[in-house]
Amino acid sequence: MAAALLEQALARELGPRTGEVEVASAGLAAVPGTLATPQAMAVLREEGLDLSGHRARQVTKEMLKQADLVLTMTRAQKEHLVAWLPALGGKTFALTEMAASVGEDPARIGDIEDPFGRPEGAYRRVRDQLKAALAPVVSRIKKMLAGRV
Repeated sequence: MAAALLEQALARELGPRTGEVEVASAGLAAVPGTLATPQAMAVLREEGLDLSGHRARQVTKEMLKQADLVLTMTRAQKEHLVAWLPALGGKTFALTEMAASVGEDPARIGDIEDPFGRPEGAYRRVRDQLKAALAPVVSRIKKMLAGRV
């Protein structure tokens, strides 16, 4: 859900420069090839997004090494990735940390918990939490493209 919402926000904010940014999604405990859940598809359809082509991927060290910015849903996930690949330290952030870097109150957003196995309402809450958390990410990416980060 996060990748689709980030792509949507970047398209809105960057316009033609959107093509300069690649957004990729992978999980720490993903089952490769699985589809998005019906609940995720439904709540993103409400935002005009189609997840029918989404397939889960397991994160790899190579993916992480190639990334300019790595975002995690929780601080624990960030700590896990940095322990696994220490070189990620300067480019890996929990979404909460990214919010704090632009003056947002991280407590307002908090860690973004996985709604898997929960009802559609939980997915809707996570979607809304992600939308709030991604605004600072878009701001940072705009600065990166302008060469100011």
